[in-house]
Amino acid sequence: MFKKGDYVIYETAGVCRVTDVSTVDMKGIDREKLFYFLEPLHMNGNRLYIPVENHKSFMRPLLSSQEAERLMEDAGKIGALPVADYRHREEDYKAALKSCDCREWLKIIHTLRRKRVERTGQGKKLPSMDARYLQIAEECLYTELSLAMGLPEEKIESMISEEPH
Repeated sequence: MFKKGDYVIYETAGVCRVTDVSTVDMKGIDREKLFYFLEPLHMNGNRLYIPVENHKSFMRPLLSSQEAERLMEDAGKIGALPVADYRHREEDYKAALKSCDCREWLKIIHTLRRKRVERTGQGKKLPSMDARYLQIAEECLYTELSLAMGLPEEKIESMISEEPH
Protein backbone atom coordinates (compact mmCIF):
# COMPACT_ATOMS: atom_id res chain seq x y z
CA MET A 1 0.00 0.00 0.00
CA PHE A 2 1.27 3.45 -0.88
CA LYS A 3 1.30 6.22 1.69
CA LYS A 4 0.90 9.97 1.69
CA GLY A 5 3.91 11.65 0.08
CA ASP A 6 4.87 8.65 -2.09
CA TYR A 7 5.41 9.09 -5.80
CA VAL A 8 3.76 6.51 -8.02
CA ILE A 9 3.22 5.81 -11.69
CA TYR A 10 -0.45 5.63 -12.58
CA GLU A 11 -1.33 4.50 -16.09
CA THR A 12 -1.21 7.35 -18.60
CA ALA A 13 -1.24 10.06 -15.92
CA GLY A 14 2.43 9.28 -15.40
CA VAL A 15 4.15 10.34 -12.19
CA CYS A 16 1.72 11.27 -9.42
CA ARG A 17 2.18 12.24 -5.81
CA VAL A 18 -0.04 10.53 -3.26
CA THR A 19 -1.53 13.47 -1.38
CA ASP A 20 -3.75 11.37 0.88
CA VAL A 21 -5.10 7.89 1.54
CA SER A 22 -8.58 8.29 2.89
CA THR A 23 -12.26 7.77 2.37
CA VAL A 24 -14.23 10.11 0.13
CA ASP A 25 -17.44 11.90 0.97
CA MET A 26 -19.29 11.47 -2.30
CA LYS A 27 -22.82 10.41 -2.99
CA GLY A 28 -23.01 6.75 -4.01
CA ILE A 29 -19.53 5.87 -2.71
CA ASP A 30 -19.07 3.47 0.20
CA ARG A 31 -17.85 5.65 3.07
CA GLU A 32 -15.59 2.84 4.31
CA LYS A 33 -13.74 2.40 1.01
CA LEU A 34 -10.18 3.78 0.97
CA PHE A 35 -8.94 5.84 -1.96
CA TYR A 36 -5.57 7.15 -3.06
CA PHE A 37 -5.73 10.87 -3.77
CA LEU A 38 -3.25 11.40 -6.58
CA GLU A 39 -1.89 14.63 -8.05
CA PRO A 40 -0.37 14.05 -11.49
CA LEU A 41 2.80 16.15 -11.76
CA HIS A 42 2.16 17.09 -15.39
CA MET A 43 -1.55 17.87 -15.02
CA ASN A 44 -1.64 20.94 -12.82
CA GLY A 45 -4.79 21.24 -10.77
CA ASN A 46 -6.02 17.73 -11.51
CA ARG A 47 -6.68 15.23 -8.76
CA LEU A 48 -7.42 11.55 -9.23
CA TYR A 49 -9.30 9.38 -6.75
CA ILE A 50 -8.27 5.74 -7.14
CA PRO A 51 -9.68 2.97 -4.94
CA VAL A 52 -6.91 1.30 -2.93
CA GLU A 53 -8.43 -2.05 -3.86
CA ASN A 54 -8.50 -1.15 -7.57
CA HIS A 55 -7.84 -4.15 -9.79
CA LYS A 56 -8.70 -2.51 -13.12
CA SER A 57 -5.91 0.08 -13.33
CA PHE A 58 -2.17 -0.25 -13.05
CA MET A 59 -0.19 1.67 -10.45
CA ARG A 60 3.39 1.05 -9.39
CA PRO A 61 6.13 2.67 -7.30
CA LEU A 62 8.84 4.72 -9.00
CA LEU A 63 12.01 3.03 -10.10
CA SER A 64 14.79 2.94 -7.54
CA SER A 65 17.94 4.90 -8.36
CA GLN A 66 19.69 1.61 -9.22
CA GLU A 67 16.87 0.54 -11.56
CA ALA A 68 16.91 3.98 -13.19
CA GLU A 69 20.67 3.79 -13.74
CA ARG A 70 20.36 0.31 -15.29
CA LEU A 71 17.62 1.59 -17.58
CA MET A 72 19.81 4.50 -18.67
CA GLU A 73 22.67 2.09 -19.40
CA ASP A 74 20.34 0.01 -21.60
CA ALA A 75 18.50 2.96 -23.20
CA GLY A 76 20.44 2.86 -26.46
CA LYS A 77 19.90 -0.88 -26.83
CA ILE A 78 16.12 -0.69 -26.44
CA GLY A 79 14.62 -0.83 -29.87
CA ALA A 80 11.60 0.74 -31.45
CA LEU A 81 7.98 -0.01 -30.73
CA PRO A 82 6.66 -2.56 -33.21
CA VAL A 83 3.72 -0.84 -34.89
CA ALA A 84 1.86 -3.46 -36.89
CA ASP A 85 -0.40 -1.12 -38.82
CA TYR A 86 0.19 2.60 -39.36
CA ARG A 87 -3.53 3.39 -39.26
CA HIS A 88 -3.96 1.63 -35.92
CA ARG A 89 -0.72 2.85 -34.34
CA GLU A 90 -2.55 4.84 -31.66
CA GLU A 91 -3.68 1.55 -30.07
CA ASP A 92 -0.03 0.47 -29.87
CA TYR A 93 0.98 3.80 -28.31
CA LYS A 94 -1.86 3.63 -25.77
CA ALA A 95 -1.02 0.05 -24.79
CA ALA A 96 2.66 0.92 -24.34
CA LEU A 97 1.81 3.94 -22.18
CA LYS A 98 -0.77 2.06 -20.12
CA SER A 99 1.77 -0.69 -19.39
CA CYS A 100 3.63 1.77 -17.12
CA ASP A 101 6.83 0.13 -18.33
CA CYS A 102 9.74 2.52 -18.83
CA ARG A 103 11.17 0.32 -21.56
CA GLU A 104 7.93 0.61 -23.51
CA TRP A 105 8.00 4.39 -23.03
CA LEU A 106 11.55 4.42 -24.41
CA LYS A 107 10.40 2.42 -27.42
CA ILE A 108 7.74 5.05 -28.14
CA ILE A 109 10.36 7.79 -27.82
CA HIS A 110 12.85 6.01 -30.09
CA THR A 111 10.15 5.19 -32.66
CA LEU A 112 8.72 8.67 -32.84
CA ARG A 113 12.06 10.48 -32.78
CA ARG A 114 13.17 8.39 -35.76
CA LYS A 115 9.90 9.13 -37.50
CA ARG A 116 10.31 12.86 -36.78
CA VAL A 117 13.82 12.86 -38.29
CA GLU A 118 12.55 10.96 -41.32
CA ARG A 119 9.63 13.34 -41.87
CA THR A 120 11.77 16.43 -41.29
CA GLY A 121 14.05 15.16 -44.06
CA GLN A 122 10.99 15.08 -46.31
CA GLY A 123 10.04 18.63 -45.34
CA LYS A 124 7.11 17.38 -43.22
CA LYS A 125 6.17 17.61 -39.56
CA LEU A 126 5.42 14.74 -37.23
CA PRO A 127 1.65 14.09 -37.27
CA SER A 128 -0.04 15.75 -34.29
CA MET A 129 -1.18 12.44 -32.78
CA ASP A 130 2.37 11.08 -32.89
CA ALA A 131 3.72 14.33 -31.44
CA ARG A 132 1.21 14.07 -28.57
CA TYR A 133 2.24 10.50 -27.71
CA LEU A 134 5.92 11.41 -27.95
CA GLN A 135 5.32 14.25 -25.48
CA ILE A 136 3.39 12.01 -23.06
CA ALA A 137 6.05 9.28 -23.17
CA GLU A 138 8.84 11.82 -22.65
CA GLU A 139 7.04 13.50 -19.73
CA CYS A 140 6.37 10.16 -18.03
CA LEU A 141 9.89 8.83 -18.50
CA TYR A 142 11.87 12.01 -17.83
CA THR A 143 9.90 12.84 -14.68
CA GLU A 144 10.30 9.36 -13.26
CA LEU A 145 14.02 9.17 -14.02
CA SER A 146 14.53 12.70 -12.71
CA LEU A 147 13.00 11.81 -9.35
CA ALA A 148 14.71 8.42 -9.16
CA MET A 149 18.17 9.75 -10.06
CA GLY A 150 17.93 13.19 -8.44
CA LEU A 151 18.71 14.95 -11.73
CA PRO A 152 16.80 17.70 -13.56
CA GLU A 153 14.48 16.50 -16.32
CA GLU A 154 16.49 18.46 -18.89
CA LYS A 155 19.59 16.44 -17.98
CA ILE A 156 17.66 13.18 -18.37
CA GLU A 157 16.37 14.33 -21.75
CA SER A 158 19.87 15.20 -22.97
CA MET A 159 21.25 11.89 -21.69
CA ILE A 160 18.61 9.97 -23.63
CA SER A 161 19.10 12.16 -26.70
CA GLU A 162 22.81 11.27 -26.70
CA GLU A 163 22.05 7.55 -26.84
CA PRO A 164 22.93 5.88 -30.13
CA HIS A 165 19.86 4.93 -32.15
